[in-house]
Amino acid sequence: MIPKKLANQANKAIIIWAKGKDKLIVAIDGYAGIGKTTLLNNLTKINPDIVAVNWDDFILPRDIFQKKLAKAKDRSKIFELKIGDSKKLKDFIGAYRTTDRLYKMDAYNGSTGKVNTPRAFGFSKKIMVIEGVFMFHPELSRSKFWDKRIYLQGDINKTTERRVNREKKRWGKNYIPETHPDSYFKQVVIALNRYIKLHCPEKIADLVLRAD
Repeated sequence: MIPKKLANQANKAIIIWAKGKDKLIVAIDGYAGIGKTTLLNNLTKINPDIVAVNWDDFILPRDIFQKKLAKAKDRSKIFELKIGDSKKLKDFIGAYRTTDRLYKMDAYNGSTGKVNTPRAFGFSKKIMVIEGVFMFHPELSRSKFWDKRIYLQGDINKTTERRVNREKKRWGKNYIPETHPDSYFKQVVIALNRYIKLHCPEKIADLVLRAD
């Protein structure tokens, strides 16, 4: 589906959900590379009352995360359940629900692996939309933070091809194929496939959209 058309469909639902609420928090979930960030970016273009948030901003510093990996029997479980800073996100969501001030924080930097990228969020906006993977996971506390849930579906093979091309372009000669034993994303894919099979996130969603 055309990205702008997809955003219009999502926005129609969000407008209905927001009626009568002081603040609304919507989570977008879906396979890696399915188009969650594109959907969020397009939503902010057509709805100025949306504050956009990326789950990746709440990832733990790489050195801490690598220590968790080194101790893990199943590394894919770490990517599924322990990659993020749950307290930081909880405080962030709590502040949004209770204040209208400008909220500032340091976000995760994927290039350096450090939490040192300044971010500012306008909490006076009445709708927050946050995108990421594992957003509806029943074993994660953040699954309870959302008022509404949008799930993006699509052809996994096409999505994987698009994601791989994107990562090759991003990392250049430093790109590590997902088939390589040292590839982090190999573990993410294992975790995503398990999450989809066991927890059926599309059944938990308030709105399911086809991204292809």
